[in-house]
Amino acid sequence: MKLSEAVKEFVDLRSSKGPRSFKTAVRYEIQLRIFCLAMQDPELADIDLPHIVWYLNELERLGWKPAGRNLIAVALRKFFEYCNLRGYPVFNEVLIPLPEKRAQIPRVIDIESYRKLLDAIPVKTNNSHYIRNRALVMMIWDTGARSGEICSLDDAELKFEKDMSGSTFILTEKSRGRKPIRQIFWTAETGKALKKWMKKKDELRELFAFKNPEATFISISRCPGLDVRGQRMNNRGVAEVMRVLSNKAELPYVANAHRARHAMGRDASQAHKANPFVVSNILGHSNLDSSQIYTVLWGNDLRNEWQQVIDKRGSLVATKGKAPTHPQNFPALKNQKPTGGRSRGLARGITVKTSKYGRYVKA
Repeated sequence: MKLSEAVKEFVDLRSSKGPRSFKTAVRYEIQLRIFCLAMQDPELADIDLPHIVWYLNELERLGWKPAGRNLIAVALRKFFEYCNLRGYPVFNEVLIPLPEKRAQIPRVIDIESYRKLLDAIPVKTNNSHYIRNRALVMMIWDTGARSGEICSLDDAELKFEKDMSGSTFILTEKSRGRKPIRQIFWTAETGKALKKWMKKKDELRELFAFKNPEATFISISRCPGLDVRGQRMNNRGVAEVMRVLSNKAELPYVANAHRARHAMGRDASQAHKANPFVVSNILGHSNLDSSQIYTVLWGNDLRNEWQQVIDKRGSLVATKGKAPTHPQNFPALKNQKPTGGRSRGLARGITVKTSKYGRYVKA
């Protein structure tokens, strides 16, 4: 069997498990097909462990980051695990080395920068793209949800209060058992933007048919070469919206949806005194380790905490004050003899041993 045939078989099986596994299968397929190209599509039985090690080393030499190489290695492990279960003549997938990920501080966006992003969208307009994008950007900021989770929203599931704030339940995109469903909330301002977009969609339905009429956020323009409109937005569509708005707002970076998600994690951690359980429930983490990163302080937050410690400790080079003295009528301790220049009643220095083989020092 050719390597490409085995890859197709593996991806088809993973995709059939459901929409969540389908997204994972797509990521695996991209990495496996590139690997297939690099190996020149040999017979599956001809692939050995040295080929995998060579491939990972070449990725490192060519500048692939550890996180990217780790994803590729995981995809190869999953693929060869499948081949072993099928009884194909391949090596043990456990031998594939997983490059270590480098820990990084989450890249966040502050509220001032996000306001600039929102200001790049006209408020008084009848343009359907502007109306949709404004509701989309505000939902991303309020909920801290993943872009894929925002794209999965349906109009019928949105529950609004009298002041237009609201909530809904969503399927957690990366859940593997814990918190498969969670509730997200939005403010009254975001609710008004959502209602305006839903009203605009009703007008668009009279102009063309929607492919996914139940979806909250849909594409508007017709795809080149395809007569398709009203299709549910995907991660790429959200990323493109955020990229265009970031350039228009002249931000020094692309304010993607995950930066807003990191900002929600940081703010939730600070508001609830670094409680990872609260962060986990808001962001939908299945592993508390993912929530712990938001309890790490950095920048001005860390400096302020450090300054409080320094203020409490006092200055290292401050002028020494006078030695403490007791009142004149302070009673002497029993069996206490004056020592040198010490005042009666003061504690005397003692000699202690610091360790088994250490010196005796005077404390």
